[in-house]
Amino acid sequence: MKTGKSRYRWLYWLKLIAGVALIAVLYYKIDNRESIVDAINNAKLQYLVVCALLLLPNIYLAYLKWRYLLNNRFAGIRNKDVLGSLLFGYTLGLITPGRIGELGRGLFFPGQDRLTITGLNVLDKAANQVIIFTLGGIALLTLIFHYQAWSIHDARWLLFIGAAALVAVWVVVLNPSLLKKILQQLQKRLPPGSRRRSMLQTFDEFTFANSLTVLFLSLVWYLVIILQYHVLVNAFTEVGVTESFLAVSAMLFVKTLLPVTFGDLGIREGIAVFFYGFFAVSEAAVFNASLLIFVLNFLLPALLGTFYLFKLRELKQNNTSTSNASSGVFDATLASKK
Repeated sequence: MKTGKSRYRWLYWLKLIAGVALIAVLYYKIDNRESIVDAINNAKLQYLVVCALLLLPNIYLAYLKWRYLLNNRFAGIRNKDVLGSLLFGYTLGLITPGRIGELGRGLFFPGQDRLTITGLNVLDKAANQVIIFTLGGIALLTLIFHYQAWSIHDARWLLFIGAAALVAVWVVVLNPSLLKKILQQLQKRLPPGSRRRSMLQTFDEFTFANSLTVLFLSLVWYLVIILQYHVLVNAFTEVGVTESFLAVSAMLFVKTLLPVTFGDLGIREGIAVFFYGFFAVSEAAVFNASLLIFVLNFLLPALLGTFYLFKLRELKQNNTSTSNASSGVFDATLASKK
């Protein structure tokens, strides 16, 4: 156990160091061509304020989707617990590769089936990925065909595999009955009482209407993120909405495939600079905007989530103390009877 924890700790620090190193390299290369500090000094404050305010609908949409999924399966879930588990997940997600720690939201509901909540969490993240890969794929296709980002001949296999995968995903997403059949076949291969089998059963009651609702909320959440990037880049330089949509969508698509640093630090900034480069947008502007997005959309919610992390830890310690005290009283009672 200690070996596993030690290995995870080393992996965490390596990812953090890699992210900081990438940021340093990007800063050095970009600053040699245009001053990053000057870009910050000339930023339009009103745009920065608007982007900060957009964090509210960003979190609220994520909260709405998570509450919808929980209420669809459980009764009596309190709104404050929904918000707490969401922010708690942000904290765990920030310190884990690929934000996989967000799947730990179930820890916030000790009285509920955690495997079911983990299954709902998987649905939540899967809906986001469907939107990211779909719109990101469209953006990449546009860059390839219209802006000649790559040779069509060189990208033909990638295009074919990507298109086939997207069609397959949407066929399954829009046909919950087909998804149930696939999952039922998987469940038959798993032993009764298996944790994975219990988690797969979460999807049994998922309907077409549920699927559309979750995908719609994911789409609006995604568009808010695009808008945040667009507003922030415009705080430093002018760029069109279409250019931002294509560049950010392509960046989110590629970034998702490369969860190699702490909070995607350095990866997000480098890829954003690359894709905005097709439209001759200032590298310093994109670099600054991407870093601010990291602070606003990832670091700040994760810091808010630490409150719930410590609250959960305190609750667990209190429950342990109560359990130990009850055990002591029980032992004392037995001793007196003897």
